Amino acid sequence: MKLPAGIRAMGATSVLAIMAFAAQPALAAADLIVVNGDIRTVDPAKSKAQAFAVEDGKFTAIGTDDEIKALADADTKVIDAGGKTITPGFIDGHTHLAFGMDMVTGVDLSYIPDKKTWLEKIKEADARLPKGAWLSGGGWDYTLGEGKLPTKEDIDAVVPDRVVILRDIDFHSVWVNSKALEVGGITAKSEVSEGGQVLLNDKGEPSGILLESAKDLVEKHRPTLTEAERRDGLIETMKFANSLGITGVNDMGDLAAVHDYAAIAAEKKLPLRVWYGFFEGDPKVIAGAVKDRDEVAKVMADSGETEKKGPLLTLGYTKSVMDGVLSTRTAYLHQDYSDQHGWKGKPFETTEQLAAAIRASNENGFPTAVHAIGDGSVSMVLDAFTQGSAPRAQPNRIEHIEVVETADIKRFKDLGVVASMQPNHATGTIGKYITERIGEGREPRAYVWHSMLDAGVPLVFGSDWPTSPLSPLTQINDAVFRESPFGLGNGPWHPEQAVSFDQALHAYTQAGADMTPWGDQIGSISVGKWADFVVIDGTLADPLDRSIRERKVEATYLAGNEVYHKP
Repeated sequence: MKLPAGIRAMGATSVLAIMAFAAQPALAAADLIVVNGDIRTVDPAKSKAQAFAVEDGKFTAIGTDDEIKALADADTKVIDAGGKTITPGFIDGHTHLAFGMDMVTGVDLSYIPDKKTWLEKIKEADARLPKGAWLSGGGWDYTLGEGKLPTKEDIDAVVPDRVVILRDIDFHSVWVNSKALEVGGITAKSEVSEGGQVLLNDKGEPSGILLESAKDLVEKHRPTLTEAERRDGLIETMKFANSLGITGVNDMGDLAAVHDYAAIAAEKKLPLRVWYGFFEGDPKVIAGAVKDRDEVAKVMADSGETEKKGPLLTLGYTKSVMDGVLSTRTAYLHQDYSDQHGWKGKPFETTEQLAAAIRASNENGFPTAVHAIGDGSVSMVLDAFTQGSAPRAQPNRIEHIEVVETADIKRFKDLGVVASMQPNHATGTIGKYITERIGEGREPRAYVWHSMLDAGVPLVFGSDWPTSPLSPLTQINDAVFRESPFGLGNGPWHPEQAVSFDQALHAYTQAGADMTPWGDQIGSISVGKWADFVVIDGTLADPLDRSIRERKVEATYLAGNEVYHKP
C-alpha cells in the first residue's frame, strides 16, 4: 500500500492507527485539523496528544502537530487551540432535559445566594416573554442567603401582571406571585391533598409558598404548550447543553417525549446524541413500547442523519423509582434516620413488583435504570435485579446510590450493575443536612465513588439536571475536590472517596457512551470514532487544581461540526 508523503512522515504508532481505522489504501486530506492543543483523549492507548484530524465527521488521525499538519491541504480548516485543553464531548449520564426546559426558556435561579439577584433575573425573564405566557423555572435556595422564605410580595414588586411559579432547588415547593394565587383560586382555606400545604403569612393570608401537592392548585391551570412551542423549547434546552460541552445525554422522561426528539431529528435539528429512557413499571406498557422504539428507529433511518453524524437517538431503556430523597427523609434506609428516630423511610414498591418490571424490560430489549438513594432501597434493587434480570445488550443500572452497604458494592460487580452517580448531589449536602440525616457513623458509606471503582464497578457520572448544575466542569470539580460549592463544612468531605481528573473525565465521557450501543463509536478521541469534542477556554492544570472553577467551554463539536461557540 502506497501512502502519501504526509503520512509517510508520521511516526510508526500513528501510521498503524490510521491503517487500523479503515484499511483504506490512503487517507484523503482532512476536512479539519486541530493543532497546538492539550488534548485529553480518554483513550488508554494514547491518553494525551497535541493534534488530531477529522474527515467525514470522524477522527482519522491523532498525534503531534507536525504529523497532523502533514494531512492538511488548501481546503482543510485549521484550528490552532493555543494550548487550550480539549476533551471528548461530554456525555451526561443522567438528565431530564424536558423537565428542566423551563429553566432555559424561563428563569434559572440555582446557585444564586441573594434574593436581589433572583428578582433581577425574574424581571429580565419577564421582559423577553410574550404577553400572557407564564414565567416558570426556578432552582432557588433560600438557605444560601438571608435564611427565610421569599414571599408573593417579592415577585409582585417586579412582575405583578403575569403568572409566576418557580420551584425550589429540591422540587418540593414553589414560590408564586399574587397573580398565580388568583388564577389558582388559593386562599387560606384552600384544601390540598395529603402532604401539601399553603403557607400563610402573619396576616393569615397565603404567603406565596406552596409545599408539595399544593402547587397543583396553580399547575392545573397552566396553558398547554403547542407542539411547536414544546419542540422549540427542547431545541433551546439542547443548545444550552451544547454550551456546556455536552454532546450526548442519557436522558429520562415520559414515553411521549421521545417522539419530540424524533421529530426534531427528522428536521435535522438534533444537536446532541440522546439515549432515552422512559418512566414505566407496568410490564404490559413496557412491552408495548417496543412499537415506539421501532417507530423512532424508522424516523432516524429515514432522516439520513446517522450516516452523516453517527447515532443520534434511540429509545433505549426504562426508568423506575424505588425511594425518595434524603433531604425530605423519603429515601429508604436500613436503619432509622439519625434525626428522626422510628423512621427510616419506605420503599415505593416491593422487590417483586420491581423484579417484574425489570424482567419485562430486559426481555423486550430494554435495560433498566432504577432510582435508589438510601442503602435500604439499594439493597432491594440489587435483590430485584437478581430475581428479574434477563440477558440484554446494555447493562442495568442504579441511579444516585447516595448511601450503600459496603457488602452491596461487590454485588454491583457480581451482577454487572452500573453505578450511575451525580457528584454535585454529594457536595451540595455538605454542611447542610447529610450528617444530620445519616449520622457520622454512616458517612463513610455515602457517595462512595472511589470504592465503586476500586471494586471494579463501572461508574457513570451525570447531573440529574435540573436538580443540580448541568455543567460537566462543575460536576468534575465536585468529583475531584468534594468541597461544598457554598463554602460550607470544613474543607473536603471524606476525600478518600474523591476521584482523579482522569477518572472523572472517563465517567463523564466514555462511561456514558458505554451505557448505550454506541460505545465503540463515541466517548473518546480515538481514530475511527465520531468527532465529538470540546474546547475549554484555557488549559486545565495537570494534576487538576481549583482553577477549573474559572474555566468555561469555548466551543463544542458534534461529528466534526461546531454546535456551539462562546460569544
